[in-house]
Amino acid sequence: MVGGKYRILTSCIIFFLAYFGARADIVLNEVMSNEPGGSVTLEWIELYNDTDVPANLALHTLTIDGTTLVLPSEGFGPYQYAVLCRKMFTEGTTPGFESVWGDSSGVWGDDTTLENYTLVEVPEIRLTNDSGVIICRRLQYQISIFKWTAAGLDGVSWERLLLFDSLVGNSEDPQGSTPGELNSITPVPEDLALLPVQTWPEGSGVTGLEITLANVGLEVVTAGNLSVYYDNDENGIVEASDLIAIIPFPETVPTDTFSITVFFELEGVYPVILVKLPSDDRPLNNQQSVRSYGNDYPPLILSEFIAKPEFDLDAEWVELKNRSGIETALKSWYLGDELTMRPITAGDFIVTPGEYILLTDDSAVFAAYYDPIDFAVFELSSWPRLNDKDDLIRLTDDLGFAADSVRYEFVFGGNYSWGRSEEAGMGDRWGRSTEVGGTPGRPNEIYYQPSASEITVTVEPNPFSPSRGEEATISFKVPPGDNITVKVYDTQGRLVRTVLDDLPPFDGSISWDGRTDAGRRLNVGVYILYIEVSGEDAYKQTIVIAP
Repeated sequence: MVGGKYRILTSCIIFFLAYFGARADIVLNEVMSNEPGGSVTLEWIELYNDTDVPANLALHTLTIDGTTLVLPSEGFGPYQYAVLCRKMFTEGTTPGFESVWGDSSGVWGDDTTLENYTLVEVPEIRLTNDSGVIICRRLQYQISIFKWTAAGLDGVSWERLLLFDSLVGNSEDPQGSTPGELNSITPVPEDLALLPVQTWPEGSGVTGLEITLANVGLEVVTAGNLSVYYDNDENGIVEASDLIAIIPFPETVPTDTFSITVFFELEGVYPVILVKLPSDDRPLNNQQSVRSYGNDYPPLILSEFIAKPEFDLDAEWVELKNRSGIETALKSWYLGDELTMRPITAGDFIVTPGEYILLTDDSAVFAAYYDPIDFAVFELSSWPRLNDKDDLIRLTDDLGFAADSVRYEFVFGGNYSWGRSEEAGMGDRWGRSTEVGGTPGRPNEIYYQPSASEITVTVEPNPFSPSRGEEATISFKVPPGDNITVKVYDTQGRLVRTVLDDLPPFDGSISWDGRTDAGRRLNVGVYILYIEVSGEDAYKQTIVIAP
């Protein structure tokens, strides 16, 4: 009878465990197989207790790719998570789970916000990146299986879509995983998500943003407003003073996706923009940050170039200038013409605010012509050969956007460069250098291309007094033509000074010091300024030399 009672009791225990074991379902819910940075000690497996009774790990085993692990006697509560990690705490240079997903205190559970689930160290865990199968059993019963067939992304976990569904996917959480939390790919009732924001420089200080929203939840989301902020600290914390705009969005039904395109004049060179949605059942996808473009973009601009070098200058060159107040890394910027783009440098050269740098096809020839040189010169490994006429020079930034460009229809010859104006408000005007060889490495001095239909002139001051050190500044705009002449006559019609003679027409300013061509100071009196663009227009005006 004793033996019979023992057999009956044993059968009852087996029945009891089998019955209640079926109720205490542990679900393999998330797996970190492709650990961050290749640190294999950061592999882990998340379990979920999908019952209303506590679960004891000692009643369970895990089989990982055919190898069975016996689990320690640890319990976790109803509808709670437990993570089985390969290593709990960091030792020396060997990282542990708590230092990455906890608060790095060396104690688990002291931070109730981050460490509010059960953590168990199971050193025998061995997971492979590209594929794997994990089976959880309670006694002899298989209760959960988790399978992945690709490596996924480094430091990004595999998550189960639904508790009792075999589908898994890479975590969509910004942190790359959700240990102790609802999986980021599991649908929730109200979930309007922001997808990554697209941005581009529109030109003239205007920036475009394309904001895409998707209803990935299970219920209709009512109409509301999203907010756009500056977040230059890049910490996701914004204040009312950071607000740029409030933008309405319509009611959406599940699976709806739509985009909103807006344009702003943003501050700075590369402002960081934060877009926020109202909070819903999954706050983690309610905001997106993007490095955008401000009204001071681009930091680097095309400043000067020679496309048809002559004589002893046998090197094409293009000058860039950092016009911004920030240091700018040159790596991943490209220079090109109408057809091709070429990398400027593979190095990490930093262009400081206000600095000029030169790009050329032959640095040795360039250096011999312009010696001495006190600025950076880069010889591109592959030079975009510039045409003698009708070509486009382009500059793209490290994100591939068009930072700057200039189209030219002809070159001046004689080693005169095309240069960009550095006068306030004239940054889009280009002209011919006043000096042979241009002004590489320093501020441009240029004559502007003709822009008027007739000659217009201002003279300041007028009268002017050379005896007091004054000069007359003659500013003019002229129509296109063969050449320009600027001369000064006395009232008897005698030529006293040739200021310009037989040059290609240009808009610009020149100075007259009140002296003759021979350098003699003229007497006090009235003189005639004469400007002519051959075959197009002529202009006369009096200039008075005062005592």
